[in-house]
This record gives sequence, C-alpha cells and structure tokens, in this order.
Amino acid sequence: MAITWILETTLDPGRADELRALAADMSASTRANEPGCTLYEWFISEDGTRCDILEGYADDEAVVTHVKNLNAQFARQLFGIVRPARFVVYGSPGEEARNAIHALQPVYMPPLMD
Repeated sequence: MAITWILETTLDPGRADELRALAADMSASTRANEPGCTLYEWFISEDGTRCDILEGYADDEAVVTHVKNLNAQFARQLFGIVRPARFVVYGSPGEEARNAIHALQPVYMPPLMD
C-alpha cells in the first residue's frame, strides 16, 4: 500500500537559499536512486520561515530505502537547516517503515476506507 507524508518544518529566513540548494541535491538523488518514490516536492513560505516536504512511496520497502539514503547522505545537513515541527503520515506503513521514521514522531492517518 502506498504511503504519503507531509513533513512540516521551520527554518531561519536567512537560510532559504541554502535550503533551496540542498533540496535540489536531495531531489536529484531521490529521483535517480529511488524508483519507489512516487512524489517528492518541496514548498517554502513566502517569508522563508517554513518549508513543507510532500513525499510519496509505493510501499514500505521504498520508505526504508529513502530513509537509509537520507541518513547516509543528507540528514545531518538537512536537520542543521530545518527543524521538524509536524510529521503526518498517510497510509498504513508496516513495522519496519514505522521504525525507520519513528525519530520524527509521526502522526499516523490510516485510510478511512479500504
């Protein structure tokens, strides 16, 4: 089953350009190396103090692959720029995927109907 999430973050307004450059690198890497990623979009508020990342994955395996790649290549730099504020996960990820994203304290929203 597909898994989608929104990671809402805050950042210092003076770091928006730095975040744009990192987002471009992360997006290119994700698209090139993660065929199970179905959605990967970044949005920034007009005042440059908030960034939301909208992501979608085909299944649990794709989630785990993404988190491993993120942790190996980009997590330190990303979380040095943004601070997670809210993480909402849509779908029904399994135990391995839940364990992979647990540190971000997700709010889970399972489907209302199958």
